[in-house]
Amino acid sequence: MARRAQVLSLIFSIAAVLACTLPGAAPPTPFSFPLPNQTMTAIFGTALVDPSTPPTIPEIQVTELTPTEGPSPTPGSTDTPLPSTSTPTRTPTPLSATATSLVATPTVSTAPTARPNGAPITATKLTTPPTIDAILNEWSSGAFTANSVVYGASSWSSSNDLSAICYAGWDATHLYLALRILDDTFVQISSGVYMYRGDSVELQFDKDLQGDYYSDSQSADDSQLGFSPGNFDGLSPEAYRWYPTSLSGPLSSVTVDSRKTPQGYEMEIKIPWATFGITPTAGSRFGFALSVSDNDQVGVAVQESMVSSASTRQWGDPTTWGTLYLAP
Repeated sequence: MARRAQVLSLIFSIAAVLACTLPGAAPPTPFSFPLPNQTMTAIFGTALVDPSTPPTIPEIQVTELTPTEGPSPTPGSTDTPLPSTSTPTRTPTPLSATATSLVATPTVSTAPTARPNGAPITATKLTTPPTIDAILNEWSSGAFTANSVVYGASSWSSSNDLSAICYAGWDATHLYLALRILDDTFVQISSGVYMYRGDSVELQFDKDLQGDYYSDSQSADDSQLGFSPGNFDGLSPEAYRWYPTSLSGPLSSVTVDSRKTPQGYEMEIKIPWATFGITPTAGSRFGFALSVSDNDQVGVAVQESMVSSASTRQWGDPTTWGTLYLAP
């Protein structure tokens, strides 16, 4: 059987050789190896592409989204836009909630510590409290004057008519005032709330100078006190509070003494710091105006004029008062 197969193979080989040499026979087609692109085409497609025809690239539709005001689109939208082939636009990254805000912080201004109405008056720190007897030989330093006419200028004639040299001192418990007053005609027939209608002394005091520095009206931290010398006969010296009105009335805790002199009268006053609700410290500053009222009409209760330590002093306006400084 194997031998028969060999014989048949030999016969076919001879026939093939003879066929190549037969007249009229077509020459054999040369064998060629497929190129790589043809191989790929054969693998991935059945149609050959004419190399002279440029390939067709499908157009990509780019949809430009126009931003609109309003809420963001709801998550889960069904249409997902194709990515744009254009150069992406740089979008600034917003600051996070924890980023430091570059907001200018306003400068907090502090109110001045003194009124511009004359030089501050200095209250001397006293190691020994003075005796309240209206004898002023214990006072030798820190004098200031109350010579500015602030009311009734037409009724005031000269410093002999009304003027004063004053002193102020302090310790941990009291504020002390002393006045040597020139008054050519002494008249005082009133008392209590009406003492200002005769010869008397008045103190305006602002314990919170910086707190309401720019307020031109009195508040609960302001005080208006009156001190009467009496009449050196049956009317005794006394103190009275007009303001705050909720606390108005006689001040029995304040000590006042006075004595008549050839040129007028002298007074010493001792005021507890508790009257103002203050615990004093060296260097403290307060609104302050010490004034003297005058009445020259014998037998008549009237306020004719007033001089003050603060030349700008107006009733009820703390911005017109001066400044008291507690010396160390």
